[in-house]
Amino acid sequence: MLWRILKNLDYKQLFGLLGLFLRNPLYTIPTIFATKDCMNIAQQEYGGKHHLSNPANAFRHALWVILITKKCLKWKNNEEKAIAWAKSFTDWHEDFSPNEALERAMDLHNNQVGIALYEELKDKNQEDIVSFLKQKALEAEKIKAVDEIENFQKVLVYIDD
Repeated sequence: MLWRILKNLDYKQLFGLLGLFLRNPLYTIPTIFATKDCMNIAQQEYGGKHHLSNPANAFRHALWVILITKKCLKWKNNEEKAIAWAKSFTDWHEDFSPNEALERAMDLHNNQVGIALYEELKDKNQEDIVSFLKQKALEAEKIKAVDEIENFQKVLVYIDD
């Protein structure tokens, strides 16, 4: 999966990613493992549906940020920096992903919801986190425009059913 992502990057994106990891080298390995774990969990829970703009995708984005934060904390115990890293990395991902404006806004929002929910979930095990986020995905709100997102601060959002 990592190779698939890397081979699709242009030089500017690749150097941007390299710069992120060079500024935070201790977070490289846990971020890779968190990404792999997140994709495996999303696939196990939702099959290929998590690749669409639906509640399964919202679940995956929130889970991704939480797993990155938790795994980075095992390498460097600084919660503030781990959260900032998870936000920076997932925001970078949205900057290089070729998404339409509404999809990009949805993904950024769901990443941010993951960060907001992290405080509630930081002491939970992975099974409890997954269960909690699956419930949040069931409660996700459908949006049709970017400006609707501001109405859902700690609520996951999606575009398609």
